[in-house]
Amino acid sequence: MDSNPKWHDWEPEAYLFDFEGTLVNFEWNLSIGVKTVLDRIESIGYSMNLFDSSLSYVDIYKVASVISERDDESTIMNVIDEVFNQFDADALSRWELYKDAKHTLNKLKNNGKPLGLVSNIGSKAIYSAIKKLELNDIFEIVITRDHVRKLKPDPEGLVMAVDSLKIDPDSILFTGDSYDDLGAAKAANIKSCYLSGGQDEINDDGIQPDFIINDLKELII
Repeated sequence: MDSNPKWHDWEPEAYLFDFEGTLVNFEWNLSIGVKTVLDRIESIGYSMNLFDSSLSYVDIYKVASVISERDDESTIMNVIDEVFNQFDADALSRWELYKDAKHTLNKLKNNGKPLGLVSNIGSKAIYSAIKKLELNDIFEIVITRDHVRKLKPDPEGLVMAVDSLKIDPDSILFTGDSYDDLGAAKAANIKSCYLSGGQDEINDDGIQPDFIINDLKELII
């Protein structure tokens, strides 16, 4: 695994970023959020046998999407969206840009690099954060949970972003902080860059990134 994409011959033509844990601190309360959404799902009549006890919020979303596709009258996705939006809003109240995040984004954009955002966070919180953090003119494409049927590590969101940018996937770098990000990039045939210190601590047993950085400014060094 290489430590910096700029140290080698390859340089991205465009950059895609995850949001929470990558550009801002990770504040989504995963354990309580998962418990809350499962309790709400059970309260509307769904058996917990449908869900493994170790499911993540991404897994819950995936199972619920299948249920919703099979039953047009199901309200399960409405319940999930309501709960997830609540936890998005809670995290939004504490999000702060990482050091050098804005400088890095501005530098890349000023260098003529198209930038995009692909996040499992919902649109309301993402667009509120973009405004709050003064990132309004940074991203050419923003893909959120509300734009896709399947969340990362499914590549749907990244594929949508690539199609919108109209740039060869081989020329795009996706930076994230979790195995979900790395898995999505691999499935979308996009090079991945892992930012250490976010949601997941990677090890040799999991999906390996193409590059590893400890700080966002390493993207412009």
